[in-house]
Amino acid sequence: MAATTDVTEMFKYTYAKQQLSYIASEEIVLWNIISKRKAPVGGRGQWILPFQTRNTGVFRGHAEGGALTTTRAQPSTIEATFALQEFHGIYDVSWKAMQDASKDEYAMERMGEFLDQSMRRRVFRLLNAELLGFGKGELGILPATDDEATVTVRALPLVDEGMVVDVMDVSDDNTKLGNSLTVTAIDVKNRTVTLSGAPSGTAAGDYLTSEDSVSSSGGSLHMLGVLAWIDDANPDSVVGNIGGVNRSTAGREFFEANVLDNSGNGNRPLTEDLMLQGLDLVRERGGRKLTDIISNLAIMRRYHEMLRAETIASLGSVTSVSGGLGRPDNDMQQGPKGEGNTPYDFSGIDWHAESFFDANRIVGVNRETWAIGHGDNEVPEPIGDIFDVPMLKRTSNATFEVDHYWQGELLCDNPPANVKWEEISES
Repeated sequence: MAATTDVTEMFKYTYAKQQLSYIASEEIVLWNIISKRKAPVGGRGQWILPFQTRNTGVFRGHAEGGALTTTRAQPSTIEATFALQEFHGIYDVSWKAMQDASKDEYAMERMGEFLDQSMRRRVFRLLNAELLGFGKGELGILPATDDEATVTVRALPLVDEGMVVDVMDVSDDNTKLGNSLTVTAIDVKNRTVTLSGAPSGTAAGDYLTSEDSVSSSGGSLHMLGVLAWIDDANPDSVVGNIGGVNRSTAGREFFEANVLDNSGNGNRPLTEDLMLQGLDLVRERGGRKLTDIISNLAIMRRYHEMLRAETIASLGSVTSVSGGLGRPDNDMQQGPKGEGNTPYDFSGIDWHAESFFDANRIVGVNRETWAIGHGDNEVPEPIGDIFDVPMLKRTSNATFEVDHYWQGELLCDNPPANVKWEEISES
């Protein structure tokens, strides 16, 4: 019994709230940018956001001694209502591993290190996918038909070896083109993921997501991602209208973010004017200024090329961004507590590197308009720390399980104060 007690205490230390918050900060750029505002959501896990869609009264000129007009416009409001998405995580540890870990401090420390790595590589890798996606927890999106066991995805894949995923048909978000396939290998350079079987009938836009988490009957068991929020159209029907607000309804423009695309005519070069258009739209529609710009590293290299083109030569020397060729990578900060900091900015707005960000897209955000809604615990924690239940749960094998629980949702109270640039060339 003493051994079990000791290991239970170790688990409490390993998964302490401060430790989990640290790991989240180290792994997730977007989390760091927007998590300065966390919103504990009460009232049965609901967050209600009221909007005034029309002002009251009338104001007009009149002739001397002329008749007064009558009041016409009454104030109008609408509410967007959000429920937190529930998540769980399960880890198992063998009895032998626990007993070995309890024998000396070093073994216990190594066990804790192992568990930390597991948390980073799984839970927060998936949480990053939740924040970055379109509301379906996309772990990788196919740029074209690819009916092979090794599929190419269009951005750095968010899967990890050993994950079990479905390859979903984006046309209906219900058909599994690859059912319960295990990730066996990941090629970061070539953006490929090797699965335990080959999907069939794929097309551009089909995506990998966690097993059994998206279906027409069950909906999407995922959070709203930043790419779902920063759009001028409704998400796919499996996700549902954001907050129950139909962006396509006349008079609901207040819930549309700003999008600058190329009308489906293919990717175009990044230009200064295109970036300025986005900044101006945010001022005009959102009444705010951008605080942060986020893209992947490939687009950041294109921005670096723009800056190099503006290099000024004087007195026989060339001055670049860093005082030499390349970039000052010492200023590139991913973690701990990194916001993907880089040496770049646009119009004084910090430009952040998110390695996993979707291809051919840039977003500009006003971080004050965002919050991460959560339940009683800010980050996923073992249920033993949340409820009055044992930390370790018996299984039918010679193992104990450690269950984790979290409720969360990505929230925005002013979508027009954010912008998305699409169809940006990466080469």
